[in-house]
Amino acid sequence: MLGPVHAVRPPEPVQDSIDPRTVRPVLIDESAIEIDVMIYRQHLTELTPLVIINSIELPMPPSQVFCDLMWNAGYQVIFVRRPGFGGAPGLPRALLSAKEIRNGAAAITEAALLQRLLDTMGLSDAVLLGLGTANSVCVRLSKLSRNVQFAVFSNPLFHQDVWDIVRPRWMQSMIRQTLTSKGGLRFTVLGLKSALRRNPLWFYRQFAQKSAGDIEYVAENASDFEAASLLLQHMTPEMVYYDLQMALVHDTKVDASFFRDIDGVILCGHETIEDWKSRMEEQSSHFDFPIVFAPSGDLFVPYRSPHTLLEILDDNVATRTSAS
Repeated sequence: MLGPVHAVRPPEPVQDSIDPRTVRPVLIDESAIEIDVMIYRQHLTELTPLVIINSIELPMPPSQVFCDLMWNAGYQVIFVRRPGFGGAPGLPRALLSAKEIRNGAAAITEAALLQRLLDTMGLSDAVLLGLGTANSVCVRLSKLSRNVQFAVFSNPLFHQDVWDIVRPRWMQSMIRQTLTSKGGLRFTVLGLKSALRRNPLWFYRQFAQKSAGDIEYVAENASDFEAASLLLQHMTPEMVYYDLQMALVHDTKVDASFFRDIDGVILCGHETIEDWKSRMEEQSSHFDFPIVFAPSGDLFVPYRSPHTLLEILDDNVATRTSAS
């Protein structure tokens, strides 16, 4: 049986009681496992669920502007904060060893938990949107769950050598340290948390520097990024190691055959460096899986180019009856 890494849940960042994006814990069926979820406007409707799974850097829902745009187009945003990313307890520590990460046990366990969450919530015909480092889990969830009809993998990395194009450049060596030694891992995580505490908006502007659209998204949603910085103070070094290993090193189990039964696309932004776009195109070609480039955004490309996302969905998704 799965057990938590931490016994105590950290406090949730303060949100207005009438905020339609309030995050609340959902108890998975008859277990004692909770996962944090934002159901836009706080109740499930007949709209098509757009289930968003967070990347390591932003464990917060998308902006209300984005959620309203999706709502008016027939999609209800349901944001799922992955276990261990600042809210609910993470995966058991035994699953976060190098061996269990390498053999895929951690990622498939997390995907299975999210599958159970979709079942518990009664979601069906959902659209899955995976962001960045979440995509090793999302590609498995899209294969496991009968409730996912279409998947959008935003900036996925499956065993890609991207060290030379990580920005800002000072972060390259910091991230490398997380993957080479336990001491380096803990030192780096402490450094990242310290930077987030001191000046979260500066940190995110540095992180988003490849894209003017990303920088604008940070500026327009400053309170979300400040809340994210508080949540990330509670993320363990083991969770950082797991997430970066799956994205940058060890997810060799994902190959072209893995994608044959997945209906979806890769989403990337034009507004980034050419090397990054080339890596995404190479990945698309290698997996024989379609790729779409949006005009604005990089890390936050679905949020910066929501009309491109809607064009993709309009072409591929059967929507439900609109909610009142």
